[in-house]
Amino acid sequence: MAALSRLTDPHAGDWVNERLLGHDLPGIPVGSVVPTGFSRVVRVFHPAGAQTWAQIAAANDRKMHPLAQWCGICPDFDGTSRNGDDDPEEGSMPPDVQAAVFDHLPGEDLVFAVWVGWGSWTDLELPEVVMPGWGGRDYALFTGPKGVVTTWPGMQETFPQSASLVWPQDHAWCLATDIDWDSTLVAAGDAVAEGLLADDRLETFEVAYFDDLSWPGDGVNPAPPWLPRPF
Repeated sequence: MAALSRLTDPHAGDWVNERLLGHDLPGIPVGSVVPTGFSRVVRVFHPAGAQTWAQIAAANDRKMHPLAQWCGICPDFDGTSRNGDDDPEEGSMPPDVQAAVFDHLPGEDLVFAVWVGWGSWTDLELPEVVMPGWGGRDYALFTGPKGVVTTWPGMQETFPQSASLVWPQDHAWCLATDIDWDSTLVAAGDAVAEGLLADDRLETFEVAYFDDLSWPGDGVNPAPPWLPRPF
């Protein structure tokens, strides 16, 4: 694990919050989760066990596309339970995906923001040392070298958990893994985006800031009967 230190300045992530879209837009736009202002945003899909989303979609006669949702391509998904061997990880980017993504991201000294709700913390004094974020979520902040990280100093739970947000000191890019999503967004410049899209280790699509990544946002595939469509 990379050597990490706690970052106790809750304003270190102000730049992220200042560049997020407002909450009054329909659905959950890409730009409400990852900061705007970058030329490109790439969506990185978390693999479904040993399979890609495209393979699952094809097996179920569904279509893979940039705004695909798991409930739209996997009819067996009931909206609640997930099987770690068959369903994509939700809220955490798998280590092998992290490693492949970081290969394309410049900078060595990073900030990692971890949602405090993932567990209890031995040394977390709320609210002084946490970054407030989208949707009323608070994040513990760490600094350290670029690398795969799944455990965090002071977090008592032992299950592997990736950061919710990651960015370099110069703010040249930002990575966001929303706690409720089974994909990760990377907002960056053209070179990073092209590298991610061309990497055959990753399943990726380019998305736009106003694209809706809520479950009903998959307007291509049939909605499951338990999912109401927005009016």
